[in-house]
Amino acid sequence: MFHYKALAASSALVFLMGGTAHAALTADQVWQSWKDAAKLAGLEITSATEANSGGVLTLNGVTIAPPGKTDGLKVSDITLTEESDGSVTIRPGATIGADGGEAGRLAITHEGLELKAREGDAGALVYDYSADKLSAIVASVTDGISFTEEPAKKVTNDVVVNFDDLKGTYTDAPGTNRTFSMDIAASKLAYEVKTDDPNMQMKNAGTSTTDDVAMSFKLALPSTLPLAEINSPAGFGKALEEGMAASFTTKQGATTGTISQEDQMFPYQGTIASAGGEGAFSIDKSVVSVQSQGGGLVVDITSPSVPAPIKVSVESMVMNLLSPMKAVDAAADYGVTLKLGQLTLNDELWGLVDAGGALKREPFDLVIDVNGKTKIDWPAIIAADETGSQPPVPAPETLNITEIALKVAGAAANATGAFTFDNSMGAPMPLGTADVSVTGANALIDGLIKTGLVKEEDAMGVRMMMGAFMTPGSEPDSLTSKIEAKEGFQIFVNGQRIQ
Repeated sequence: MFHYKALAASSALVFLMGGTAHAALTADQVWQSWKDAAKLAGLEITSATEANSGGVLTLNGVTIAPPGKTDGLKVSDITLTEESDGSVTIRPGATIGADGGEAGRLAITHEGLELKAREGDAGALVYDYSADKLSAIVASVTDGISFTEEPAKKVTNDVVVNFDDLKGTYTDAPGTNRTFSMDIAASKLAYEVKTDDPNMQMKNAGTSTTDDVAMSFKLALPSTLPLAEINSPAGFGKALEEGMAASFTTKQGATTGTISQEDQMFPYQGTIASAGGEGAFSIDKSVVSVQSQGGGLVVDITSPSVPAPIKVSVESMVMNLLSPMKAVDAAADYGVTLKLGQLTLNDELWGLVDAGGALKREPFDLVIDVNGKTKIDWPAIIAADETGSQPPVPAPETLNITEIALKVAGAAANATGAFTFDNSMGAPMPLGTADVSVTGANALIDGLIKTGLVKEEDAMGVRMMMGAFMTPGSEPDSLTSKIEAKEGFQIFVNGQRIQ
């Protein structure tokens, strides 16, 4: 289910440093811009005392909270200093945090945190910020689930996030679609996570350290609809039509970390390392796109529940997803790309299922690369999900199977093809062909039988299916098949109609 209120709430804080820049900013103007922007987010920013002397505004006891509330984010003090170049330097005090009682607590500590407000292009307000170190500590308590007649106990969650050599820029640009953007760079990003669930008798812990982190966020607001009012499918669709858009990119270097779990079923401890990667996400009225790639992943786990260590490594990973957000009058591009390259398992793990070495212990490879054009209306589908009504059916027009490939234990399967779709009958009718080839299948089945994972009688049925729908290839232990989709939903395999 799509939660519009969550979207609005998570984005509301971007207003807090909003406003329109002037050629020469004053400390009072920056402070007033914060108060005005807080109102747009349904919040109120106040200070216990204010003193302005010689272009230096000193605020003590700053609180950011809903109107009438006092348990919001608190900053011990903030100084805003007017500079000769027309900018304003902002230095928060040492104590920053929020205490939500049982719900949770937030504490932010820093070394040398400094922000500079300045005028950007076309009246934009820009904040450049930097800190030698910045840490956030979050302690929260959530409701647990009881599996007995006893009342559920609370689950505790503790998170610590640390940035080294933090720097970046935050921009609030006015216009028909007010746009907020933030760039973040750090030489090191580290975190620690701990969870204790007494209902499950389970404790989890994890640590991670990543080098050379760079992230970029961008949010464009609807032209007329307030973000806080996007609380319905119709509102979400209208916001997109009015230009609401969001994007996120990330790039990172090498990562190392640890994981552990204490419980009665599967206790374990291990390490994780990766060589780095990058990713991107974007959404607007036209398209939804997700891109991610990385590699050099190594996971090493030991557990008293498993008689051998578990070590899994992956040389490369790629995931790209593309879909139209709303394509009703004309079809638009979609695509799915998934790649898992050179996944290997350690010999000790292989030995648990294949002590005699009947299977080839070659790396696993997986590739799925398909694309085409389709008509689809995601806002209407989301609305149907919310209301329980019948959703509109996507109408694909083309499907191109660039490559579907799998390599496992010496066997390999490959498929390519192209299809068009006739949607005039209410359901997409495919028209086209796909070519499939398989090598090493019989050798893999023989190996599985020797390991005892597959029984001879079960394997016989699989071999009969392969013989019925595939023909021998030019190489030993190879099979091929041509799948054809014709008018009237007819399906042919190697010229034999099966539907």
